Amino acid sequence: MTGVFLAALRRRVSTGTPQSVQRTIAARTIHFSPTCQQRKKGDGLLSVDANPPGSSSVTVPSHPDGVKLRERQFNDLVQFVTARTGRKRVNTKGQVRQSAWLRLFQLASRPEHLELVSDIFPRWRDTGKSFRPVHAEMFARRCEELKCPLLALKVFGDHTKYGFGLNSLPAGRQLIHSLYGKYPLEKTMTAASLFGVYGLPAVGNDFASCAMLYAACIRSKDPHAQVVAESLKRQLMKQIVQTEEVKEPQNKLLRAQHHVKPTLWLARAIRQIKTAHREQGFPPASFLGMWNADKKPRKPRVRQTASAEVSEARPSDGVAAKSVESFS
Repeated sequence: MTGVFLAALRRRVSTGTPQSVQRTIAARTIHFSPTCQQRKKGDGLLSVDANPPGSSSVTVPSHPDGVKLRERQFNDLVQFVTARTGRKRVNTKGQVRQSAWLRLFQLASRPEHLELVSDIFPRWRDTGKSFRPVHAEMFARRCEELKCPLLALKVFGDHTKYGFGLNSLPAGRQLIHSLYGKYPLEKTMTAASLFGVYGLPAVGNDFASCAMLYAACIRSKDPHAQVVAESLKRQLMKQIVQTEEVKEPQNKLLRAQHHVKPTLWLARAIRQIKTAHREQGFPPASFLGMWNADKKPRKPRVRQTASAEVSEARPSDGVAAKSVESFS
């Protein structure tokens, strides 16, 4: 009896799974098969046309694991903007908003992306439109974040080609900050000269920009840089007298906010000036004594001392000290 039962059990196991279970497994196998996972044009709302009408020559790279969402969004937006700008639009349906450029700057994840975007700047001008200050600020900021400030300098320095102006003081300040610490002095000087080209206030009238440019000059061994540094020194002392001391924030979240950056840049530049004066054998930067850049600022001293230094620093014998306004 036991032998008969075991034989029947073996026959039941050998027959495999029931037909209903086999149909379910087969259906799931078909559902997850590569053929059914491929997207087709016009196949539902989630499909993406690989070559939309009016698309440019920009191609989306293919990877085994699929294209990242950010990369795909960037390329799609480049195609959209390129097709709808310029003297002869490829696609006349729809129009490009000002915010599209800000979105492109945000989606860019490497210098090549910003170079690609800058190549289509002239098309915006050919459409009869112009860039706003917010565009200049975002472009200068992203160029520094992606470590390609020379691209921003090239674009702002060739308005005839790109039609993209340095029409914002925060953008000019950002450009100087991105250059003065890591690139030759002439690059920073070129950036400072653009202030006057685009009608911005002179570099000497902006505390942070003046301090950063002065720090770059005194660290240079070029004799001409020292002449410029003397002129910037007078401008810097005027800013110290006219500007109230600002406490450098210590909170990490607050320091990460972009509107706080100019204060941090100024404090860092002043520390660099004091260090350069000490290391290179210059007279102590006593004119910075009242504007302490330490993390725990002290109370400012009497301002009459700085005023006296300002009067003493003015050349009385007609020394040809080039003014900072000549670079603006």
